[in-house]
Order: sequence, then C-alpha cells, then structure tokens
Amino acid sequence: MDRTFSEHTDVPRCRVVFALLATLLVTCAGWYGSPAVAAGADAVLLMDSSGSMAKNDPGKLRVPAAKMFMSLLGEQDRIGLISFSDNGYPVLHLTAPSSDNSARILASADKVSSRGVYTNLYAALAKGVAMLDKESRPERDRILVLMSDGKMDVGDTDEDWALTRQLQDELLQSVKDKGIKVYTIAFTEASDVELLRQVASETGALFKLARSDQDLHEVFSAIFESAKAPDMLPIEGGEFVVDESIDEVTIVASKEREDVRIFLQAPDGRELSSDDAGDTLKWFVSHHFDMITVTKPQTGGWKLLFSAGNNRAYIVTNMSLNHNPQQPNLRTNEDMVLESWLAQDGKLLDREAVLTNTRFFMDIQDPAGNSAHVDLLDGGQYGDRKAADGVYANTLSYANPGAYRIQIVAQGETFQRQKTVHLEVTAAAAGGEPPVPAVPQPDPVPQPLSEPPPALQAAAETVDPPAQPAVEQETQPEPPLAETKQSLSLGLALGVFGAINVLLAGIAFGVWWLLKKRRKPAFEDADLEAQEA
Repeated sequence: MDRTFSEHTDVPRCRVVFALLATLLVTCAGWYGSPAVAAGADAVLLMDSSGSMAKNDPGKLRVPAAKMFMSLLGEQDRIGLISFSDNGYPVLHLTAPSSDNSARILASADKVSSRGVYTNLYAALAKGVAMLDKESRPERDRILVLMSDGKMDVGDTDEDWALTRQLQDELLQSVKDKGIKVYTIAFTEASDVELLRQVASETGALFKLARSDQDLHEVFSAIFESAKAPDMLPIEGGEFVVDESIDEVTIVASKEREDVRIFLQAPDGRELSSDDAGDTLKWFVSHHFDMITVTKPQTGGWKLLFSAGNNRAYIVTNMSLNHNPQQPNLRTNEDMVLESWLAQDGKLLDREAVLTNTRFFMDIQDPAGNSAHVDLLDGGQYGDRKAADGVYANTLSYANPGAYRIQIVAQGETFQRQKTVHLEVTAAAAGGEPPVPAVPQPDPVPQPLSEPPPALQAAAETVDPPAQPAVEQETQPEPPLAETKQSLSLGLALGVFGAINVLLAGIAFGVWWLLKKRRKPAFEDADLEAQEA
C-alpha cells in the first residue's frame, strides 16, 4: 500500500514541479517581452447633458471636440455615445467608422443637449459598462470617456452620498475586473475632480481637467493619444516632413480665433485650404481647430500657415515608433523605465544602417510648462536591458505631482517619428520620503550620431559629476525632470536573473533525484517477485 501510494503521488508531485518550472519560464519571458497590440478598440463617450453645461460650455464646443475624437478612430475601431443627466440615454450604439456611416456617427454628437436637471455619474458609468458588456468583446480594447462639469446630484443628498459610495465600492471594482479603462474629463474645477481622478487612476486610464471650453479639443487629443498611442510626426514651427512609408496624415491644427483661416502648404509649393476638400483631402473646420486628412500625401516638407502652434500630425505608416510601458499614472519619486523602438511591418527594426544615424530622445514638459531634453540610449545601462539590440531606454523619476507630457522622438536622416505619452504623477503615500525639487538646467543642443549604437554606451559613461558644469557636447547631461540610474540597476537585474537560473537548476536536480529514488525500490520489488515465481 505504501509503495502504491508513492507511485501515484510521485506523478502529481512531478507535475507540480514542472508547472513551477513552466511558470518561472513564462514569468521570465513576460519580463523581457513587449505588450500585445489589440486589433481594435470599442470606445463609448459619456457626455454630460445637465443644464449647467449651458453655462460652462455656451458654444457647445464639446460637440466638435467629440467629433474630432470620433474621426480620429480607425476602421478597426468602433464608437458609441451616451448622453446622461438623471440617467444614461444611449444615442449611438457601437458603430465602426466608414464612408457609409460617418455622417451618422458625427450627427450623434449634435444630439447632446444641455437641458438635463441632474448629474448622475453612477448611471452614466453603469450604462456605459452595460453597452460594452452587450455589444463588445473582452479581447478588444474597451474604453469609456466620461465628461462632466459637476458632482453627483440626483436631487437628494443622502442618495447622492449612497450612489457615490456604490460607484467607488462596487461599480468601480466591476469595471476593473472587466478590464475597462475609463478616461475622465472634469469640465471646470467645480466638477468632482477627486472622484473622476480616482476612477481614471484605478482603471489604468487618464484624467484631464478642461479649464475652459476652448481646451476641449486639446483634452480629447490627449485622451486619443493615451488610449490609441498613434504614430505621429514632430511639428516644429508649423513644419513637418512626410516620408515614403506614410500612407495618410491627419493634422489637428489649432487657431487662436474662430475667424482665422488655416492653409496647408504642400512640398511642391501649392497652398491648400478647406475649399480644396475632396477624395484625397478631407477638411473639418471648427471654432478653435481644423482637422485635415491627406491620403497618399506628397513626400517632402509640409507647412501649416496661420495656425496657433499647438498642432498634431497623426499618420498611418508601416514604420512605427513603439514604447513601453504605456501606463498613464505614476507616483512621485517612483522609477519608470521608458523603452522605445522602431518597427517595420510589425517587426523590430534593428538594422545598423538605419539606427546608426537615428537619434532617440524625449522632450518632457512638466506641470509648470518647463521643458527638458532626455536622450534614450541603447548601451545596456540606465534601464536599457541589452546593448545594441535596437531598443532604446532611460530611467525616469518625477519629483513633483501633476500632469506631464512626454514626446518620444526617433529622428533619422530621411524620416521622423513621434509618440506622445501623457502621464499623471500623484503624490506618494504619507510616510515616504519627501519630494526632492527638480533643479532646472538648460536644454542641451541635440547632436547627430555618427557612430553605431554601441557608441551610445560610451557616451553615457562620460556623464560629468554634478559638481562639474555640463558644457561639453559629448557629455550626457543629467535630465532636470528625470533621474538616470547607474550600473546598480543593471547589477540588480543580473543578480535576479542569476538567482532565477540557480533556482531552476536546483529544482531540476531535485526532480531528477526524486525520480531516481522512487524508481529504485520499484525495480527491487520486481526482481524479488520474479525470483519467487
């Protein structure tokens, strides 16, 4: 009986051990892997239609801003719309943008009014979740965009409090369990800022405060960039460069006044306007922005004329800039390793001929509007996992809470790519170390690389100590908004990796020894039975 018991229990034990081995291997693979990209997104706009919106948004500028968000989504995405006041009222069920239904999608935003009496945030969120549950699938990116100018108000103070607690304790947990991200917009500081911030933070999304109706298209642009991480082109002085790999470019051009008319100058010198709209040129005109889409754009330098300056250029291309992680929330003085790499047709671009003359860097804007320039490196240090593998990185840590905007740029000889990351930094929990104020430093002058990626490691190792002024062009300056981690991080990573390998070897030896020990009595018993026979 004992021998029989041992024979039956050895197998499960071995399975457990091998399951542990598999788990460790999967964990290690996930540690060094990149996040998968979903095929598309299902997004539902939850738009406040309470009476107070008539005062806070007298020109109904939230409508063209919502239309811009709808138009920026791709053919693989779907958009829905719910208007809410005392309850949530579906206006548009999930619909994919196409030439056949684009007009119907945009017209749905016009149906949002400002005639409601109450502001039921619980009902809005619940109706959005219900639409996604019924019409979407868990494998798709599921997004809610909740915008409100007020606090929970259903006409009874006790019920307001009860619904708020129910939203925080029950509904929010359900949203998190379903993997739904809720991007929130507080329309003026009179909104329930803390509640909206909590909902966004706990669902891994972004919170934005629109201080005026004129900020709305900027806010919706930021949410689109955070939710979809589109490829972009850097725009400097209204100018941007289109290369051969770009199939389509969409420009969101800001303007200071409604009566300003924007023009677009093509590389061949032609000036295009909204009058030239057609099959290959689409032009949407609004109060504070124009949205221009050019299909099969001419290669070369383009220029925006008479725009206000805060412009964006989204592109469709087979050579994309990627980044990791894509988290929009961080604590003060918490380290974040930001990685970036180029991909062509979905595969990592690691050709030395391309990367030798390509610079990877970040331009970081802090909550006060100050800017800092930080290089991304591929030398196996400063958070970079492996030298010269085509993945560039640096370690960042933010001392002050607030909203940060990070523009990741890959700048080659014949192309440019940009990703914009919106980061909400919140104060660390009480009891931690006090924030260290950032020391402002001048931005370094960008220098083109003339050496292959391994030379970046040498450049990083020449960082001057803090006591010396960073004036030489070959030094890597300390970023004013980010702390660069030294070889300690690399040593720690190697130590952890070595420990995992030792653990795996020990487990494997234990499995071999256990099997050998269990098999020996079995063979001896078999010989004994043969002799007795």
